[in-house]
Amino acid sequence: MNKRKFCCDKFEFRYNGEKTMGLNFRIVKYSEKFLEREAELYNKKLKDIFDKAYFITDGYSGVITDFSIKKMVINHCPFCGQKLSDFYKSDDYVQEIIG
Repeated sequence: MNKRKFCCDKFEFRYNGEKTMGLNFRIVKYSEKFLEREAELYNKKLKDIFDKAYFITDGYSGVITDFSIKKMVINHCPFCGQKLSDFYKSDDYVQEIIG
């Protein structure tokens, strides 16, 4: 784990917010089953490429895979520019698992 818990204070504030509240960040891990299904479509071992996704949402009450949820996948912190997959490697950050 990194020495600092979050890449910046602004990211921490949005990460710690409830998923039902306005603008927030979600760190989501893909299950092995999900990655295997997707890998068949792309003929690749996806878990070797990535196993997490980083979302900005405007708040939701169900699961993040619901198509009615407004969300955007991001790769870098919009506040400090940190590459999220480099900083948030630990599963300790995961808030949800996509099955």
